[in-house]
Amino acid sequence: MSIRRQIFLFFTGFAVVAAAPIPPLTLDSAIRTAWSNDPAVAAMALAPELTRARETQAAQPPVPEVEVRGSAPLAKDSEWSVGVGVTRRLPQAERVELARAYARLEGDSLPFELRERRRLVAGEVRRLWYELAVQQAREQAALRAAETQREILRSAERRRAAGETPDLELDLLRLDLARAENARAIAEAEAEGGSQRLRIRLRLPAGSAPRIETGLPALLERPPPEISDAPAGQTSLELSNLEVRRAETALALARASSRPVWSIGAGLDFERRANDATGKLETEPRLSVQASKPWPGARPFNRGEVLEREAALRISAATREARREEFMAELSATLSALRSLRSALEGYRALIKDASELPLRLAAAFARGEISGLQLAQARQQQISVESDYFSAVSRYLAALAEAETAAGIVPTLP
Repeated sequence: MSIRRQIFLFFTGFAVVAAAPIPPLTLDSAIRTAWSNDPAVAAMALAPELTRARETQAAQPPVPEVEVRGSAPLAKDSEWSVGVGVTRRLPQAERVELARAYARLEGDSLPFELRERRRLVAGEVRRLWYELAVQQAREQAALRAAETQREILRSAERRRAAGETPDLELDLLRLDLARAENARAIAEAEAEGGSQRLRIRLRLPAGSAPRIETGLPALLERPPPEISDAPAGQTSLELSNLEVRRAETALALARASSRPVWSIGAGLDFERRANDATGKLETEPRLSVQASKPWPGARPFNRGEVLEREAALRISAATREARREEFMAELSATLSALRSLRSALEGYRALIKDASELPLRLAAAFARGEISGLQLAQARQQQISVESDYFSAVSRYLAALAEAETAAGIVPTLP
C-alpha cells in the first residue's frame, strides 16, 4: 500500500471517528457522571483505609518500659547498687476488643456517609434535570408559537394586499409576532442557562459536549414513589442506628477503662556491699521480679467520662427516634402533595391540548376570512395564558417529584 493511500485512510478514518454521534445523556448517566466527578464522593470512597489504620492502632499492645534503678550510700562510699529491668502492663482482653470494635464503628459510618452524599448529589442533579426539561418544553412551545404567528401574519399580509384586512388588524398581528419572538428569545436563554447549570454541576470538561435530551412527556409518566419504595435502611436512619451502637460501645469501653490494669516486670540488679564474714566489699548479682496490682477498693478515675458516655447514649437513642418520625412525616407530606399536584396536572393536560388546537383552527378560519384578526389575537392570548399556567403546574409537580424521589432515596445502581 502506498504512502499516499495510508495517509488518506488515516485522515478519513480519523474524520469518521471524530464525526461519530455522541450518545445523548440520560438522567441515570448524568447522576453517575456527577458521582464520578464529585470530589467529596471520591474522597469518601478512599476513606476505608482510615478504618483499617484505626483498628490496627487499637490492637497495638502496650510498649514495654525499661527501668533503671540505683542507690548510693550517704555516709560512706562503701555500698551501692545498680539494676536494670523491663516492665510491661497487662491489658485486659475485653478492653482491647472494645477498642477495636469502637475503631471499626468509626469507619463503618463512612459507607453510609458515602451513600448519603450520593443520594444528595442525585437529588441535585434530578432537580436541575427536571427544571431543564420544563425550560426545553417552554422553548419548543415558544418556537411553535412564533412560527404559527409568522404564518398568520403572512396570511394577513396576503389578505391586506387583496384589500380584505384593515391596517389596524395587521398592526395588531405584527405586535403579537414581536411578543412571540421576545418570548422565544427568553425561553431559549432560560433553556441555555439551565443546560449550563446542569453541565457545571456534572463538572463536565470544557471540550465535552454531550447532548442532553430530557424528554418532558417521559418524565411526566414516571410513577411517583410510595412509602414502601423507601429502602428499609434509609441512610439517615442507618446513621442514627450507627450512632447508638457507637455510643453503646464507647460506654462499655469507658467502663472497662475504669478498671486499672496490672503490670509485671523482671530485671537484673548488682549490689556491692561488705561481706559479713570477711568484711571485704563484694559485688553480688540478683534477679528481681516485680508486679503491681491496682489499689483495692479505689474509686474509678474516669467516673466523669462514664457519666458523659451514658448521657451521650441517651441522646443518641432519642435522636434516632426523632429522625425516624421526622423522616416518615416528611415523606408522607411530600407524597401527599405530589398526588394532589398530579391530579391537577391531569386536568391541565386536556386543557393544554384544546388550547393548542384552537388557534390552528382559528388561523384557518382567519385565512378564509371568516373571523377577524382581533378574534385571532384574543385566542392566541388565551393559549399563551393556558400554556403559562400549564408549565407552572408542571414545574411545581416535577419539583415535588424530585423532592419525593430524593427523600425516598431512589438512585440509579452503581455501574
